[in-house]
Amino acid sequence: MKHILFVQPYASQVGGVDAVLLQLVRGLDPDKYRAFVLLPGPSPYVEAYKAAGATVLFGPVAVFGKPTDFGYYFRNLWRLFRSFLHIRRIVKQYHIDLIHSHKMETIGPNAVGRIMGIPTVQTVHELARSPLLAYRFVGWLNHVLNDKVVVLCERSKLMFRWFNRESAKLVKIYNGIAEAQPTRGSGEGSCLRRELRLSEEDRIVVAVARLSPMKGLEYLIAAASAWKSAHPEIKVVIVGDVAFAHEKPYKERLMRMVAEAGLQETVYMLGLRRDVSQLLRQSDLLVLPSVYDIFPTVILEAMSAELPIVATDVGGVPEMVREGCGYLVPPRDAQALADAVIRVFSSDYAEMGRRAGELFRREFTKEQYVKRTTALYEEIFARSVQAR
Repeated sequence: MKHILFVQPYASQVGGVDAVLLQLVRGLDPDKYRAFVLLPGPSPYVEAYKAAGATVLFGPVAVFGKPTDFGYYFRNLWRLFRSFLHIRRIVKQYHIDLIHSHKMETIGPNAVGRIMGIPTVQTVHELARSPLLAYRFVGWLNHVLNDKVVVLCERSKLMFRWFNRESAKLVKIYNGIAEAQPTRGSGEGSCLRRELRLSEEDRIVVAVARLSPMKGLEYLIAAASAWKSAHPEIKVVIVGDVAFAHEKPYKERLMRMVAEAGLQETVYMLGLRRDVSQLLRQSDLLVLPSVYDIFPTVILEAMSAELPIVATDVGGVPEMVREGCGYLVPPRDAQALADAVIRVFSSDYAEMGRRAGELFRREFTKEQYVKRTTALYEEIFARSVQAR
């Protein structure tokens, strides 16, 4: 049995890396792999990891992203030293065979692996932003310190090109999730409509996102204002809340936009909900107006629920939303967003949803994600045996 140490550098409250990593841990063959998950502190996902059979460990994890203050790098250098010693003890105590880190700014686990002769993999959940040189430098560190680097989409590969050459260690593996139960439109289908007092003729556009500027929700509200008069039957349901204190002004801005445009009976902000899968099945269309994103899991959730999708052309979204499943629009363009939504409802959008579901089952299931990832592990293990 192989022991794998997964490193997640952030104590997440709202999903992200944890939501995807949990799918992987749940999908591992317990007769072949034993999972250990290192977190910097407690989070709502701890019990879920344990229920999936993982041993959860806590300890310092050094990350080197954009500095937040003058002492940022000094603190992280000290954390790197502590992290190195802590992970070294974990590798020895639990007889770790492979280290799989998440987030490209995670430094330490891969260095431990290099020094101790343990294979390492790093999954990059980022896209290059300005300055590109800084991202390419961190990408170079990922290249040097790891046996393989997993990217989620083609656009992430830009960070791993130097002097017109691309890292030979790159592997693209799409995230995958468990398939939704095929109960959309049955029984519970009227619950959301009753909650919001909507009629059966109303069309529900749902957006599931953290209330963060990167999600571009102000453009969706502006789009709703643009179609309100001609298409009053199209309603918007925004599901999500802030994750950090600095995002609260953005939430207040969105609420002001709704009030000032008189959209109280067009745009409904539901806040954080734990019944997202049910809400998706009760909706007619998913819209994700992100100005920055990489591989948003909610699109996979919507595809699994057989919803058509309108989303912005950012990150890996074009590799998810393909022809016949919905429409892509430029980011920061409320009118293009409004036009695309109206276009969906002017066509056979149920058929679009069925095509999205077929694409999901073909390429984005949890089983495919786990199969591709474990195949990478086995390739690395086989190469390590040959090298001895």
